[in-house]
Amino acid sequence: MSQKNFKKLFTIYFIIFGTLISIFSGVISYNIQLNSFKDELDTKADEIMVIKKFLILKEEVDNFDSIIKSLSKSTALIEFVKHKDRDKLLKVEDLFLTIANMNRDIMQLRFINKSGMEIIRINKQNRYDEASLIPRDKLQNKASRDYFQVVSSMKDEKVWHSKFDLNVEHGKVELPYKPTIRIALPLFDEFQRFQGMLMVNLLTKNLLDSISKSSTFEHYIVDKYGNYIIHPNQRYSFNKYTGIQRAITKDFPKNASNILSRQESFENNYVYKLNDVIKNEDEAILIMRPKEEYQEQFLSDRILSTIDIIILSILASVLMAFFASKKPSELQTALFVANRELKRFASILDKYVVSARVKKDSTIAEVSSAFEVSSGYSKEELIGKPMSIIRHSDTPLSLYTELWQNLLNDKAWDGEIKNKKKDGSDFWLEQHIVAVKDEQGEIESFLSISQDITLKKELEVLSSIDKLTGILNRRKLDEFLDYEVEIAKRHKHNLSLIIVDIDHFKKVNDIHGHQVGDVVLFEVTKMISNLVRKSDIFGRFGGEEFLIICPHTTQDEALILSQKLKEEVSSYHFNKVGYKTISLGIAQLTDDDDAQSLVKKADIALYEAKNGGRNRAVIYSIS
Repeated sequence: MSQKNFKKLFTIYFIIFGTLISIFSGVISYNIQLNSFKDELDTKADEIMVIKKFLILKEEVDNFDSIIKSLSKSTALIEFVKHKDRDKLLKVEDLFLTIANMNRDIMQLRFINKSGMEIIRINKQNRYDEASLIPRDKLQNKASRDYFQVVSSMKDEKVWHSKFDLNVEHGKVELPYKPTIRIALPLFDEFQRFQGMLMVNLLTKNLLDSISKSSTFEHYIVDKYGNYIIHPNQRYSFNKYTGIQRAITKDFPKNASNILSRQESFENNYVYKLNDVIKNEDEAILIMRPKEEYQEQFLSDRILSTIDIIILSILASVLMAFFASKKPSELQTALFVANRELKRFASILDKYVVSARVKKDSTIAEVSSAFEVSSGYSKEELIGKPMSIIRHSDTPLSLYTELWQNLLNDKAWDGEIKNKKKDGSDFWLEQHIVAVKDEQGEIESFLSISQDITLKKELEVLSSIDKLTGILNRRKLDEFLDYEVEIAKRHKHNLSLIIVDIDHFKKVNDIHGHQVGDVVLFEVTKMISNLVRKSDIFGRFGGEEFLIICPHTTQDEALILSQKLKEEVSSYHFNKVGYKTISLGIAQLTDDDDAQSLVKKADIALYEAKNGGRNRAVIYSIS
C-alpha cells in the first residue's frame, strides 16, 4: 500500500473514529443534560423563591409593618391618645391623610379606641384616588368585629396581620376584585393598659401580581385548608371568597396532601412555607410548578443543542483528522457548561451584591449594577473617578485613616460608612474591603463587598429623635443614661444630671395655642443646644421637660452650666409670649445610685426649684 493510500486510510480511520466519538459524546451530553434538568429546576426554583419570598413579599410586608409602627410612635398620635383633645385629633387626622396619600396601596387607615369606636377613618377607593376623611357621624363601632377582639386581647405591641381576602362593600365582594390585607397594632399606655388600635387596609394586587409573574413556573398560593389565594388562572384566585369551587386536588391530584403537609418538593413541584414571612391565619404555602411550554422548550433546545454539538464535533473531527489530533468533546461540553454557570452566577452577583473594585490611587475600576442602584450614579459616571465622589462630609477622616491602615497592613476592613448619592441624599453601606494582590504579592487593587443598610439607618434615626425639636427622645435618653451610669460606676468617673422645665408652660398653650407653644419648645431647645458641651447628651424628656446628661462632671460644674442656661433663656424675648424662665434640678451620681434613682433625685431638686419661686437651679441634697 502506497504512502498516499496509507494516508487516506489513516485519515478515514480518524474521521470514522472522530465521528463515532462525536455521536457518542452528543448522546451522552444529551442524557447528562436530561439528568441534570431536575437539578437545574431545583436551583432555578430556589433562586426564584428567594426573589419572590424575601426580595418581594418580605420586603413589602416589612414596609407595611414599618408604616404602622412609625404611626404608632408619632408624637401627634401619642399626645392624642394621652390627652384626647380636639387640636391633637386634627393633627392626627392630617398625619393619617398625608400617609394615605403618600402610599398608593393604602385603601383605609383607622384609629379605633379601646371601646371599639372608630375615632379616625381615612378611605381611598383606588390606588390613584385622593384619600378622604370620613365624617365623624359616619364612623362605626367595631367592637364586635373579629379583628378588634383579637387585637384588643393582645398583651404587647406586636403587628397583627389578617388573612388575604377580597374587599367587601355593603356586605358584598366588590367588583372588580380588590385583594386586600389588614394590618393592625394595639396601643398601650405606660401601665400596659389597652388604649386602642391602629388598622391599615392595604391593596395587595400589585404585590400578588409581582409574586405570580414568571416565565418558568406557574405560581400557586394556598392557605392551610387548600383554598387558593393565587392561581395561574385568575378565575380561581381567592375562590373561597368568590364562591367558585376549585379543589386543590384538581391541580395536584396525587400530591394535595403532601402540599398541605408542607413537603418541600415532589415530582417537579416545589413547596415553600410563607408563614415565617407573613404570620397570619392563612399559614400560606407557595407552590411552583414548571410550565409545560418551558419544559417543552427546554427539551427542544437541548435536542437542537445536542445536534449542533454533534455536527460541529464531526466537522472538527474531520479537520483534526488531517492534523492527527483531536480534543475530547466531553472537555468542550464541560467547559461550555462551566462558563455558562460562571456567567449566570456573575450576573446574579452583579445584580444583587453592592461591590466595587478600586485601584491603588483610589480611582474606581469597576462597580456592580447593585452599586449603581445604591449610589444613583451610572457605571460610566463612576469608572475612572475617585472613590471620594460618594464621600459624605459627616464621615470622619479618622475612619478613612483606620480603613487605609488596615488595608495597607494586609488586613481586611469591616464597618459601616455613610455616603452621598448623586442627588445629594444619604445612603449607608456595611462594607467588607480587602486588598487584591498580583502574582508577585504586590497590592494591585482593593475589592469592596457591601450591603445597603440605608433603610435600617433611617429606621434607627426615626426611633431615636423627637420629631418636634429634632433632639433625642425619651427612649434614646434612657438608653444613654443607663450606659453612662454603668461607665461612670465602672471607671469611678463623675456624672451629673440636669432636668430642665419651662416655667408656666401650660399657660403658653392655654393662652396662645399649641402652635406657639411648639415654637417656644423649639427655641428653648436651640438655646440649650448652643450652650451644652460636646460631651453632654441633651434630649427632650417629655412635655416641656428636657434632660442633660453630663459625663465627667460634678454637681457644682453642672450648676455653672445650669446658671448659664437659666440666664440665656430668661434674657430671650419670645414672639407673642414675651420673656420666659426655666427651672433646673441637678443631681450627682453616688455609689448607691442607678439611672432611676439619679433621675428621681434630679426631679426632687427640680421640684424644690419650682417651689422656691422658679427661675432657679437647685442641687439635690438629702436634707
